[in-house]
Formats: sequence, structure tokens, C-alpha cells
Amino acid sequence: MPRIQQSFTNDRPEPINISVEPWPECFELEQGERLTLIWDTAESQEAACIDFINERELVIWPNGETHEMQYLINGEPAEERSWTFKHR
Repeated sequence: MPRIQQSFTNDRPEPINISVEPWPECFELEQGERLTLIWDTAESQEAACIDFINERELVIWPNGETHEMQYLINGEPAEERSWTFKHR
């Protein structure tokens, strides 16, 4: 399986929430922060489906071997930021 990397940057003035399913992991990104996901994707299908819930929330459904997915925020490991929100 090929390894893939996909990044999402918050260019909005307010925070956004990004959920990665089906676990789920959920990250709040402040303005200018970048979430990068790295995983092994399936070759015969799309790497991920993305659902836009509203202007502040999106859900990512990655395909492939996701049990060892890496989460980075601004290039740093971000597992400890999952479900840690400053804003509600």
C-alpha cells in the first residue's frame, strides 16, 4: 500500500474542528494551524472522503490501513491534541 500525506490548514479567523473517522479523533485548529494526516492508502480507491458539516467543521473518512495513522499539527505530533478544545 502506498503511503499518503494530506494536510488541512485553517485560514479562517476563528477555530475549526476536524474529525477523522471512524475512531473518531477530533482536532481543533486555530487560525494558521495545519493538520497533516499520514497513512497507508488503498491503491484502488480514493484516499479519503471529506464531508463539510458547516463553515467550522469537517469530517475526514480515510481509506486504507489507518490503524497506524500519524497526526501532525504544524509538523509536530498531535495525538495529545485530539479532543482538547479551547473553544466550544
